[in-house]
Amino acid sequence: MKKIAILAALMLVAFTACKKNKFEPDGEGVYLGVIGFNDKLTSFDIRKLTSDSKGDFTDFIDDLTASDATALYYADYSALQMMQKYTQPPKLKNVVLVTFTDGLDNASLELDNPGYESRDAYSSGLHSKIMNEKIHGLNVQAYTIGLKGNDVRSTDDAMFNSNMNNLASSADNVFLVQNMTEVLSRFSEIADNLNSTSTSVNVDIQINGGRDDGQVIRFTFDGVTAAENSNLYIEATFRRSDPRTLENITYYGFTPGASSISGTKDGVKWHFVFSNLLYANGNTISQTDINRVKLWDKTSDGSWSKDSEFDQQDKPQVTEDRNSALIMLVLDCTTSLGSDFNKMKQAGNRFVERLASSVSSK
Repeated sequence: MKKIAILAALMLVAFTACKKNKFEPDGEGVYLGVIGFNDKLTSFDIRKLTSDSKGDFTDFIDDLTASDATALYYADYSALQMMQKYTQPPKLKNVVLVTFTDGLDNASLELDNPGYESRDAYSSGLHSKIMNEKIHGLNVQAYTIGLKGNDVRSTDDAMFNSNMNNLASSADNVFLVQNMTEVLSRFSEIADNLNSTSTSVNVDIQINGGRDDGQVIRFTFDGVTAAENSNLYIEATFRRSDPRTLENITYYGFTPGASSISGTKDGVKWHFVFSNLLYANGNTISQTDINRVKLWDKTSDGSWSKDSEFDQQDKPQVTEDRNSALIMLVLDCTTSLGSDFNKMKQAGNRFVERLASSVSSK
C-alpha cells in the first residue's frame, strides 16, 4: 500500500511538472496571450504562436461571449502580471500590450483590486506601471484602440480619452477610431509593425577590393539610374586597412547604423555586412529594395560612376536573425458593442493571423 501511495505521489509530481511546463518558451518566436474582459476575465495562457497553434488562438477568440460591465483596468493589470510571471523567452526584444475597448471601466474596483480607491487612481497607477516598470528588463510597448460605444456620453469624453492615453506607452500608440473597419486596420498595422521589429535582416554586400584608399562609394537601394537622385542609400569611404574597412558611413532613408564596418576577404572581394538594416520609419528593409542595390564610385569631379560589374555579379546575401516578442492582446467583450462584437472578434483574429504570417510551424 505504501509503495502504491509513493508511486501515485510521483505520478502527481510528474503530471504537475508537465502541466507547468506545457507552455514554457521553446526557442525564438512570438509568445502571445489573450484576455477577454467584461464583468470577469477570460484568459488564454501565454504560449508560442506557430502556424500549428494559430487555430487555438482564433478558436479561443471565436468562443468569447459578451456580458455586462467593463473590467478594463483589471484586464490590463492582469495582462502585465501574466507577462511578468511568464518565463523570459530567448532573445526577447519586444514586450507588448495591445488593448481594445469601447467604453469606460465600471467593474475593476470590485474585482481583485490591487489597492486602488478610485477609477482615476487605478488608471493612473496602470500608466505608471506601463511607463516605469520593466518586464524582463524591457520597457512595455502599450497600444490602445478605442471605439467609443453608445454608452459613452459626451460628458465622459475626457475620461475615455484619458484611459486611452494612460493605457498606452506613447501618444503615437493611441488610436481613436470611428468604426470597426478602422479597428481591423489598426490591429493589422500593429501586428505588421511587430513582425518587422521582431526580425533583424543582415545584408552582406561584397565589392571588389582593388579600390584606392579614400574612395567614396555609394550603395543605392531604390533602383535609380543616377546616384544623385537616390532617396535610399548608404555612403561610405573605402579604406585599404587590414582588414579593409568602410568608414564615415552615412545612411539616407535608413535608421543610422554602424559608422564603421570591417570587411571579410574572399579572394579579391571583400564582404561588408550591414546588420539589422532598417528604414527610417523603423521597418525592416524589403527584399525588393535589397535586390535593387547598385554600387557607385565618386569621381574626382564629384559625379558618380556606376560599377557595372557589381550590378551583374555581386547581389547581396541576406540572413535573418529572429528575436522573440512577448505580447498580450486584451479585448473588450461587453454587450455595449452590440452587433460589432463579432466584428471585434474578427479584428482580434486578424491580429493573430498577421502575427502568425511570419512564424514557423514549431
